[in-house]
Parts: sequence; C-alpha cells; structure tokens
Amino acid sequence: MTLSTAVDTIPRLGRAMVEMPSRPTRIIQFGEGNFLRGFVDWSVQKLNERTDFNGGVAVVQPRPGGHVADLEAQGRLYTVQIQGLEDSHPVCEREVITAINSTVDPYTDWEGFLGLAEISEAAVIVSNTTEAGIAINPADTAATRTPLGFPAKLTRLLEHRRATGLPGFIVIACELIDDNGRALHDAVLECARIFGLDPGFIDWVEAENTFCSSLVDRIVPGFPRDDAERIWDELGYRDEQLVCAEPFMLWVIKGPERLAEILPFAQAGLDVVLAEDLAPYHDRKVFLLNGPHTTMSSLARNAGFGTVGQVMDDDALLGFIRDEMRREIFPVLDLPAEDLERFAGQVEERFANPFVHHELDAIALNAVSKFTARLLPILTAHTAAGHPLPKRIVAALAGLIWTYSGTAPAAPVDSDETISRFAGVMEVGGLARVLADIRLWGEDLSALPGLVDAVAADLEALRNRGVMNLIADISTEGR
Repeated sequence: MTLSTAVDTIPRLGRAMVEMPSRPTRIIQFGEGNFLRGFVDWSVQKLNERTDFNGGVAVVQPRPGGHVADLEAQGRLYTVQIQGLEDSHPVCEREVITAINSTVDPYTDWEGFLGLAEISEAAVIVSNTTEAGIAINPADTAATRTPLGFPAKLTRLLEHRRATGLPGFIVIACELIDDNGRALHDAVLECARIFGLDPGFIDWVEAENTFCSSLVDRIVPGFPRDDAERIWDELGYRDEQLVCAEPFMLWVIKGPERLAEILPFAQAGLDVVLAEDLAPYHDRKVFLLNGPHTTMSSLARNAGFGTVGQVMDDDALLGFIRDEMRREIFPVLDLPAEDLERFAGQVEERFANPFVHHELDAIALNAVSKFTARLLPILTAHTAAGHPLPKRIVAALAGLIWTYSGTAPAAPVDSDETISRFAGVMEVGGLARVLADIRLWGEDLSALPGLVDAVAADLEALRNRGVMNLIADISTEGR
C-alpha cells in the first residue's frame, strides 16, 4: 500500500480507542475477506445493536497467506463505510465493527482451530471461500494434519464437534455457486469417505447438522485505496482494514424456521429472507440486475459510454433499460409484481450509485456466456409462450454480435476461440450460421421464429444509424 508520509501522524485503529463488549462466540466464519466483513459481520453488528442476540464471530483464515494477522494488528476492529443512494438521496455512514471475537490461522494453530468446535454457544457456521472454495483438494488425505481445502477443514471440525458431544451446526454457504449448501454437504461427505471416518460420523452429519444454500447480494468494493487518506483524516484514525459497501443488502437463505430465532435478522430490520426455494430470488437477481448490465455492455459501449453510472445519467438509455426490465423481464419472473417493482427500483439506485464506478468493459468480459445466462432465458421464455420477440433483448443480442464481428466501435473481451466463431458473421448467411452455433448459445437460435430477421434488421440499424437511433426507434414504437 503506497500512501503519503502524512499518514504516519494518524493513529491506527486499535482496542484502546473502542470498547470491545464481551460476547459469547455464536458464529464460526470461514473467510476474512472484504465481502464477509462488509456483509455478514456487519449484519452481526446490527443484530447486537438492535436485538438481544449478544454474539460474536470467530473468523477462520481459509487459505495460507490470508489476512487474519492484519485484523489482529487492529484488535479485530475495522470500519465499514456504507455509501450510496437510498430513496434517491446520497448516504454515507461509517461504523467500527466490533463483532469479531477471535481469529485463527489453522496453518499455524491447528489445535486452536479444532478448539472452535468446543464452543458450546457456537451454533452457526458461515462460509465464503470463493467460487473455487467448495472443492476437494487432492492433497488432503487421512494423513494430512492441516488440510488445504475448505471442505476438508470443515470435516475435521465437525469430527471434533461430534467427539465433544455438543449439538451440530447450521452451516450457511455464501459461495457464488448454485446450490452452494448442497455442494458443501456433498464435499464434506466425500472428505469423510477419503479420510476413512466411521459410518456413525456420516449419520451424525446428516442427523445433527443442517447445510443451507444461500444467495447473497451486496456490492462490496472493499478498501478505498484512492480515497483512504481523506477518510482516515475525517475518522481521526488509520484503518487499513476499512471496507466500503453499498447500502443495499439481501441475504436469502434456504434454511429451517428455527434459524430465525437463532439469528433474528428480521427483528433487526435486515433484508434477510428464509425461503423454501432460492430460484425465484436467483432469477430476479440474474435477470433484473445482471441482465440489464449485459444490455448496457452490448449497446452503450458502442455508443461511447464507459460506466453504468454514465448510462443511468442518459435519459434515453435509462428509459430503454427501465422498459427492458418492466416490459420484457417482469412478465417471465415468478414473483409478485410489487416485489419485482421494489427490486427494480433498488437496482436502478444501485446502478446510479455515484460512489461505485462499474466499468462497462469489465461487464463485457465473456459477454457471450453472460448473455446466455442472463438474457437468453428471457428471450426463449417469450418465444415459448408465443409472445412477440422482446425487442430490447434482441437489440442487445444484435449489439453483442456487432461487437464480436470486429466492425463495431467497441472490441470484444473474450477468448480467441469464442471470438473466432463469429468470423464472417456480417457476410451473406453468416448471421444465421452464428445464431445456429450451439457451442456459442447452447441451442440453435436460428430456429426461433423471426429471430434471424429481427437481429439482421437491428444490425443494419446499428451499422448505418448507430446505437442511440436504434434505441430511440424502439422506445418511440413502445414495443
């Protein structure tokens, strides 16, 4: 971290500055990164402030070379800065988080790690070990003292918990993979098999522990490197673990009803939902948040726009995105209209957040796979129902193809292999061939009624008249 020498005159955040309440450890957390500290630990702070939860977190470093030592250097204290828009008004709130009771690096203190299983008040385990974290490490065997993989560490912790005679845990996975709780459950059972643990252990895992899948949503940019010194000066202390986050947060957990008593998030006024099915919430996020992002990257990049915020500041593009959400995405989502409208309004505020500079170039990375996940299901849902083609999504597809053709103002950001499959797309018969490419789209899009002609018409408009004129045409027609 390169900061000016003036920083040396600012005292560092530490225990002498903040009163640390003594609370029992109720949560064991695998992961010490920005997201967990700006989402889960911040939520625990609110539980302590607003309810009688009275609990702290034990943080486990999930991989070698982690950062629990940096947290310990500040007495496990750090500041969260919530910055963004709420009800269209800018907000900036800062708070020192006192929720972390302890940290442990299992690579240097394995016995201390196993000791977490002996904490009788600990009832919940939370994890976010990245998308690659829920995987079996082949180096982890029965003879490995300190496993490298997260599932193996959790298996050993559960094994020790069983030996204590204490009840099992509710395990909440936050990793960004589908059905993350089930994936973690299966990985633990596979580790038990690899380690040769007795069948009684597996029976105990199944009977005494609950693995919950969850969906998390909050933008947590992390440490404000470019603005740190100004913030420290305003705070009056130096905080090298400072975390910035947006006001919006949503945590949807597929878990038992008793979890609402163990973690009383509703009582704390937090947007945490216990749901029997994550799919509607997953779809809402992917299609209403990520889908418009993909439309922006396909079209607005080719009109000279660089960030999501710039798109939201343009009346024509803003209207286009709003219409895409409400006219084309809402009708195929299985959620109440009022929930969709509320979420769409929140999405618009998040997109317009002046404190988050979300580059369209970053969103454009691997745009084909993103389109197939975020917008293609909407398009095919309309055609399957016999509805007219969703014109804004068709325009986004045309913008994407234009980009990958190499003839648009913006360049594709993808693998050479993917880009090469668009060769000749602007030639006679090329568009139909590309739309029929199952390796690109997962299905033959040329078979969708009217799609080839609709994309061809939009491509011609984009090439001859530009993005903004095509958007104006679609918006004027009200289609």
